[in-house]
Amino acid sequence: MKRTGFLLLFMVAAQGMLGQNQIDLKKWNVSAMQEQHLPAFAEVPDVEGNKFEAADLLKHSQVSWKDADYKWSAIELGDDSLVTANSGQLVLLSGFLSTDRWIKGSFNLTINAVCEIYVDGELQKTQKQADLSENKLDLKLQPGKHQVLLKLIVGEESLKLSAGFTAEADFDGAQLGWNLTPGRYLTIYDVLDGKDVSAAKVSPSGKYVLISYSEKVEKTGKSKSWQEIYDLEQKQNVTVLRNPGISQIQWLPASDRLSYVLWFDGKADLFVYDLAAGVETQVAQSLEDFSGYSWSDSEDFVIYSRSVKAEKAGDLKRIFGNDDRQPSFRNRSFLSKIDVATSQVFPLTAGNLTSSLHDIHPLGTKILFSTRRMDYAEVPFSKQDLYEMDLNTLTLDTIWKDKLYGGSCQYSPDGKQLLVKGGPECFGPLGVNVSDGKIPNSYDSQLFLFDLATRKAEPITKNFDPSVDEAHWTTSNRIYLAAVERDFKVLFEYDLKKKTFRKIDLPVEVLNAIDYASNEPVAVFTGSSQTTPEKLFALDLKKESIELLAFPKAEQLESVRFGETKDWNFVNQNGTTIYGRVYYPPNYEAGKKYPVIVNFYGGTSPTDRSFGGRYPKNTWAASGYLVYVMQPSGATGFGQDFSALHVNGWGAEAIDDIIEGTGKFLDAHPDADAENVGCIGASYGGFTTMLLQTRTDLFRTAISHAGISSISSYWGEGYWGYSYNAGAAKFSYPWSRKDIFVDNSPLYNADKFNNSILLLHGTADTNVPVGESLQYYAALKLLGKDVEMVLVEGEDHWVLDYEKRLKWHNTILSWFDMKLKNQPEQWSDLYPEKNL
Repeated sequence: MKRTGFLLLFMVAAQGMLGQNQIDLKKWNVSAMQEQHLPAFAEVPDVEGNKFEAADLLKHSQVSWKDADYKWSAIELGDDSLVTANSGQLVLLSGFLSTDRWIKGSFNLTINAVCEIYVDGELQKTQKQADLSENKLDLKLQPGKHQVLLKLIVGEESLKLSAGFTAEADFDGAQLGWNLTPGRYLTIYDVLDGKDVSAAKVSPSGKYVLISYSEKVEKTGKSKSWQEIYDLEQKQNVTVLRNPGISQIQWLPASDRLSYVLWFDGKADLFVYDLAAGVETQVAQSLEDFSGYSWSDSEDFVIYSRSVKAEKAGDLKRIFGNDDRQPSFRNRSFLSKIDVATSQVFPLTAGNLTSSLHDIHPLGTKILFSTRRMDYAEVPFSKQDLYEMDLNTLTLDTIWKDKLYGGSCQYSPDGKQLLVKGGPECFGPLGVNVSDGKIPNSYDSQLFLFDLATRKAEPITKNFDPSVDEAHWTTSNRIYLAAVERDFKVLFEYDLKKKTFRKIDLPVEVLNAIDYASNEPVAVFTGSSQTTPEKLFALDLKKESIELLAFPKAEQLESVRFGETKDWNFVNQNGTTIYGRVYYPPNYEAGKKYPVIVNFYGGTSPTDRSFGGRYPKNTWAASGYLVYVMQPSGATGFGQDFSALHVNGWGAEAIDDIIEGTGKFLDAHPDADAENVGCIGASYGGFTTMLLQTRTDLFRTAISHAGISSISSYWGEGYWGYSYNAGAAKFSYPWSRKDIFVDNSPLYNADKFNNSILLLHGTADTNVPVGESLQYYAALKLLGKDVEMVLVEGEDHWVLDYEKRLKWHNTILSWFDMKLKNQPEQWSDLYPEKNL
């Protein structure tokens, strides 16, 4: 190829702002140039008569859009700037366009080269000819920074180029910027896309970790998954497993071998793989109705569940009890045993009730399982029977029968006791620790020791404020428990002799999952914090030393700048400390006023400090909001007396705390714009949001997702409405407590509604039926109130579909922007007015 001048002629006067809504793009990052060649026979037309041209080289050249993958040099080119290059070379030009708000505008590019134009990694347009042509791209940009990348091939002529961005007239005053640094704020794509650790299991010896990864391909909603085996001693991967057919992979309990399931023709084959020998052995084949499975400690048998689907009832279905409305209620699961030596299968349970495996005896002689049946005569409307089965004779020993508040159980290392996790009333009043007149919260999980010989229980956590999430009794006779403590989730060790708890410090605010080696004091765990996504760690339980194993999103978030987060608590009118925290915008300026979003649940669990989630607070802060998250009365993790306030507390203390706390927050934060405060909650939090707008005018607007407007209709229609209320409204019913079911329902207070609200709801929600939002919307419309409703087609209680989740997220922010910032443009773009 001949040498040519690579000339960038910018046909604009100066870099920077041209008026309030126009910016010229003169400074660029330019990459090192890569030689490109047309393939052999490019001049010969293909069977369709098309020749292979320079534009096809761009289409076939795979490049990454990450700045770290290239050697960039910054350039600012004037009319006669010249860069020497060879014709036919691939060149990338990159820069970053920023905006402080949602905006519509046009990117204008005039260029005389074959070129592809990308914005945020997405191809916007291809210019196939090298003649001087104008390209106009209509863009809609979220607040933040957006990469503009030009991928071009140098032609025979000097390259002429001009570029700029012009916002539409409605966006006068928008702060536009252009620079060459990738630093940016968090976006919803950072939450939804990228690589994550979905699970991690440590081998019995503590040497290997089986790490399951998932990756959401950027802006596609498509996922891929695989497993890696990591050697903790050698600090390196041993192997990678990318067979998508493998499922239910786990370590055996005594040896560093893996077991997994492969499906063929609707039936399961169970295999064992010896990592050291590289040998695969089939344990069983063609298992019908196969579900989960567990190994005996001796590894000589497997207990697995058989999930049997009930026959379809037909077009007309007689309902046998409240739970029979649920499509899967008539399905049953039973237990079977696989003898590893012979591959024989032995059914262990049958009948009309599901058998749930709790544990296998350490000696392998017995199993512990339970059944549960509905009993509408007594709260909580179900009863649990716990059995110990002799595996030689299949005879049963009934450990307990008709237990109202059942629990999950595991054997002690010697098999003489059970570690039981259940509500405070699992053993009657034994584990209850509430003030006189209060009813314990059945969702506040506790731990008990149960002696199998004496059949007596001992409460472990009665005077322990955190709520137990999971517990593990190790072979070294130590009990470790992951527990919710306020809005943290932390790890404790329980001393069986001293009967004391000791917190183990972890480098995360929210412990997500933890797994323990069966033969060594080693564990692996995942967790996240307010501004840090999930990481994987190894924990030496003896030395209490911690090693980072994986931080999958480190590179993805390398350039992301987070705002500051601070704790902010207050003492309520009852003298109780109500905990909370604040997320600040990344570009926070003292003395400037910021609109406020108040987020809460108000139900039985706290809004924890984990990264991302249904409501990624950091993305709201990045859009210019102060975000105040609070834990009102009734949440678990603060002690039984505090969580008991949830029971029969619909519309009571939690509402008062939110109103009082928001008022005190505004008084304590002069940077918070008290005239522009919004609130948001989902499910029980949606109920709280609906009711708040009938109790106060503090909130200029509110958003309720899947909210409950009538406690009585939710009680009767939601799949778990009546059973949830067995805890949340214990001993209370629509006919006996009008003060709760009517007087504290938002629907029956609609005439007292203040300001505005957006109602969001999935049309397929079985937990809180969509009628809860429909009836509240109808009432507020008839009353002439400021209400909007957006229904998410086909989604259940959570919005899980990728594209719908993006639109749902943008709907939330656009509503707040319209009501709290007087910026209605994105809302109007998403939901234009219709003359109906």
